[in-house]
Amino acid sequence: MTPSMALRPGTRTLLIAAGALAVAAGLLGFLRFKRFVDEDPRLCATCHTASPEFALWLGGSHKSVACQKCHHATTEQGVAMLRAFLAGKRPAGRHAAVEVGACAACHLSHDPRWPQVGGSRGHRLHVEQQHIACVRCHAAGVHGFAPVSAACVGCHGKHAVGVAGMSRLHCFACHEFLTTEPGLRPTRRDCLRCHTEQGINAPMGSHGGAMTMACAACHKPHAPPGQELVDCRSCHTAMRKGGLHARAGHGRCVDCHRPHTWRPTEQACLRCHGGAPAHARGQACAACHGFGGAPLPPRPVSPPP
Repeated sequence: MTPSMALRPGTRTLLIAAGALAVAAGLLGFLRFKRFVDEDPRLCATCHTASPEFALWLGGSHKSVACQKCHHATTEQGVAMLRAFLAGKRPAGRHAAVEVGACAACHLSHDPRWPQVGGSRGHRLHVEQQHIACVRCHAAGVHGFAPVSAACVGCHGKHAVGVAGMSRLHCFACHEFLTTEPGLRPTRRDCLRCHTEQGINAPMGSHGGAMTMACAACHKPHAPPGQELVDCRSCHTAMRKGGLHARAGHGRCVDCHRPHTWRPTEQACLRCHGGAPAHARGQACAACHGFGGAPLPPRPVSPPP
């Protein structure tokens, strides 16, 4: 190279600086574009803006989570989406499915920003024991297509609730997923969470006073119509053998025994036996009228006229 063709030191420095800036700009542009592809929901919006799932995602609880956090594309799918994006077209075929571990990355991570489900009784049964994928129950709910209770029907069928006031409740109103208690059958605490506000109490104590059994021992909300309450005599079999309990007018236990306390009162007797105070002479009804499974008490013989 002749001296006339040699670059001046200042020119060479300028070219090197310009080249370095071009490389840096290219690298920065590549990183920004890669971030756009890997993390920015606007890439998905180029095709899905008019889709109902995108609108529902914007209004849902996961709107702060980028699509790509849950929908993971393979390398081939990513290249196909990028090619379609640059060409202004929609990618062909299914792409970016939700992987099995996508939910666990947030909800089993102990990250306080996300609700944690590890150890909860519902997820312990469904995920750990039955190995049911999260998306089996939550896929529709995440985007708002259907309430999560519809997912329960897919495996458990339509468990109708015949009890008035409960027929429209979500499954989770009674089958609470997120506690650490064993099983998913409603406990006394689950029932009383709603019924205490309605003035229905079942305090702990000995049976005969306040009941100690589980609510489900007597209440079967999923039973066929007319069988939602278990017949008391299925346990108290002696009531069928005789005594005043066997009388036709005493066949409905809850007419005399107030539910959950079970102690009969004088007022219960007086609802049917309004004239009783005239001959009771201040004594309690049960002082003469025994209600055990024993024979009927003898009737007094009227004195001769």
